[in-house]
Amino acid sequence: MVIRLMATVITVMNMKGGVGKTTVAMHLGGILSRYELRGKRRRALLIDYDPQFNLSQAFLPAKKYFELESSRKTTIAILQDEETNLDPFQLQVPGNMEPPKIGDLAYSLFSPQTGSGLDLIPSTLDLMYIALGQSDKRTEPIEERFHKFISACRDEYDVIIIDCHPAGSIFTKTSLRNSDHVIIPVAPERYAVRGIGLMMQFIKAKQLGTSGPEAHILFNSVPRKGTAREEILIRANSRFKDNCMTNTLKWYKAFSDPMEGKGFVWMSRKPYSTLAFINLMAVVRELIDRTNL
Repeated sequence: MVIRLMATVITVMNMKGGVGKTTVAMHLGGILSRYELRGKRRRALLIDYDPQFNLSQAFLPAKKYFELESSRKTTIAILQDEETNLDPFQLQVPGNMEPPKIGDLAYSLFSPQTGSGLDLIPSTLDLMYIALGQSDKRTEPIEERFHKFISACRDEYDVIIIDCHPAGSIFTKTSLRNSDHVIIPVAPERYAVRGIGLMMQFIKAKQLGTSGPEAHILFNSVPRKGTAREEILIRANSRFKDNCMTNTLKWYKAFSDPMEGKGFVWMSRKPYSTLAFINLMAVVRELIDRTNL
């Protein structure tokens, strides 16, 4: 009999866009679900919590995606009732505080054997109605629905990875408040330090009491040789150095190739894909150690 512990919930987020958060989320979920690491196989759930739905596009063929969206099997169903009328200027707060069942939304991407596998709850552009809408009501029903849904998911999976959009909204609020860890992808570019600072402040502001998610800074798209000046400065900063992961994701085109379930480094034969895979494995193993996953 296999005893499954409560899942670890990880949000991938940065208040600054263009840092590769979706790339990080998709590859972490794929590796954790496909390989036995540190003597364990894992069942993973990816939640696309970004209206741009890039994570969904990476894994799902267009026909399957539109089929799921038309059936309302997306993250918007976690937050809103089916009969709710979407309004770009007014956030509709549901009267029903019970979210759908996991099986009604989660789409199986990879299920080779008992004890491992990868499921996805895709996103939809309709989430923008919730991101932009202003409410004259309290949003506790939306927050409660998300909390109940994640709590149920904790009983079914080993790890839950939430790809959250890069802006302060009810998405970031609910995601952070229900996460154990936050991965902050950082690209070596101007204003990277400012982006981290804003993210750290946001995490602290969304803590409940004295507890809150633990932050892990992952340098992404870094040079394959040498170290970028921005990375050196951030690692030397007393505010951030303890949160920095030792391993980094190097710049490999193979990491940006996935689309419609194809082109991932674990299935690619393109140049440098093997080196990218080895690099990714090192990052994932460190993350497992840092999060006790």
